[in-house]
Amino acid sequence: MRLQRLRKRTEGDIVSARLQPNGSSRVFPAISIRDLSFCFPDRSLPALRNISFEVAEGEFVVITGSSGSGKSALALAMAGYIPHVVEGTMTGEVRVCGACTTEFALCDLAVAISLCQQDPEAQMCTFTVDDEVRFGPENLALPVAEVLRREEESLAAIDCLHLKGRKTVGLSGGEKQRVALASMLAMNPRVLILDEPTSNLDPEAAHEVLLAVEKLRQSRKITLVIIEHRLSPLLRLADRLIVMAQGEIRLAGKPDEVYRQYVARLHDECGVIAQPPTPDTETSAEGPIVLDVRDLRFKRREVEVLHGVSLKVRRGEFIGIIGANGSGKTTFLECLAGLNQPDSGDIEVRGVNTRGVKVSTIARDIGFVFQNPNHQIFENTVGAEVSFASGNFGLDPEITARTAHRVLSEFDLKSYEEFHPLRLSHGEKRRLNLCSVLPHGPGIIMLDEPFIGQDPLNAAKIMAAALRLKHEGYTVLIVSHDIDMVFRYCTRILLFDAGRVLIDDVPQMARRRIREIGKISFLPDEP
Repeated sequence: MRLQRLRKRTEGDIVSARLQPNGSSRVFPAISIRDLSFCFPDRSLPALRNISFEVAEGEFVVITGSSGSGKSALALAMAGYIPHVVEGTMTGEVRVCGACTTEFALCDLAVAISLCQQDPEAQMCTFTVDDEVRFGPENLALPVAEVLRREEESLAAIDCLHLKGRKTVGLSGGEKQRVALASMLAMNPRVLILDEPTSNLDPEAAHEVLLAVEKLRQSRKITLVIIEHRLSPLLRLADRLIVMAQGEIRLAGKPDEVYRQYVARLHDECGVIAQPPTPDTETSAEGPIVLDVRDLRFKRREVEVLHGVSLKVRRGEFIGIIGANGSGKTTFLECLAGLNQPDSGDIEVRGVNTRGVKVSTIARDIGFVFQNPNHQIFENTVGAEVSFASGNFGLDPEITARTAHRVLSEFDLKSYEEFHPLRLSHGEKRRLNLCSVLPHGPGIIMLDEPFIGQDPLNAAKIMAAALRLKHEGYTVLIVSHDIDMVFRYCTRILLFDAGRVLIDDVPQMARRRIREIGKISFLPDEP
């Protein structure tokens, strides 16, 4: 009964809020923001400063900007999470379809506006894909037939029907992202906000999802707001591009025009930070073998994920690993780090077989940055987090402190040294994870999707650090869906396909072989 009253109140009040006091109707903007400012409790500077703009019904707006510029905070405010869930000081006004977000409960607003967050795990409430997609409609007390219809349509819209019946805990990062999007579509919202919807997706899946979202926008007349760093696929679809910096809107207008101005600024800022090698002509390193993988097989819930993977990695190599979601890339890294115990095969790290070796022992030689930054945060301050591993290994505190300060400065995190790590943005947490594995000097660095949440400037800084490590004799392995970055910087390319290494070659030959087998979505853009 309460849910039925809630649903009636939601639909009735939001519609009535779109009527003028004198009773004559007019269409309100889908989103209207006036003088919005917001400051988190532990920050001296506001995350949002005097934001004002409107989004018309049916409009497609793309928002971009540097990591920590306030994009995700703005998304939270538009969806009503600020001020209802996220603590802090808010001034100004946000209206959704004419309804002020401070005057309605979050559950009421969810009927009109849905937010698919940057970290899909953060919004998952259930244990199975079916329950996750049904969760919202069920809480609207919709008839069972309607709930099931919405589930089917939402999963089909983003090509995820094959995930029905799966447990959410067993999904890859990209699969979780698609399920989170389906759960939002099932609410049949009038406004849909997507915070980096393609960040965990392989290029082909990202293309499919964007096409599906655009098709839904046309068929359902949804108002669409997408926060994204990878802008090229969106420029031809969007009506407007907004660029944020330091909590403010710096550029706004027609996508092509604003994009040209934005790229010019980025070129000035990061054009000389990371100078790529010449991977098309550079051969693989000739140092000693530091990783030797032989016929590696791994099952998860009786399903074989890795099918006889074998390769040798030498000191000083810079390897880029690409492939579709669910092809085994992350599972492979987890096996190398000792987090997964292979069902068969062998892994040798610097000549030592890791079967039966403690993960903490392997971690002394392998620094692993996880795909989800929240999975490897242990301390209560940023400074303590960077020194955490070195302290566990009993390294000299004075040397550790100097190294920690250097890497925090290098990745623009020094001012957050006393902050709680979970207060950082998604992109800032990813850079913190990288900082935390450098001070103890592991000879092998593995980065799983390091560019998620990173603007071009910080992505360039990460690659500059990786290049420096390579030149210092470290071995670097990067798993990434950013195909351009992988081919521009890495000197060896591995293409995973259905749990196997399909291609293992230098970039020039890898490019040719990928084209020959028709997997063109894993080719870099032509210069």
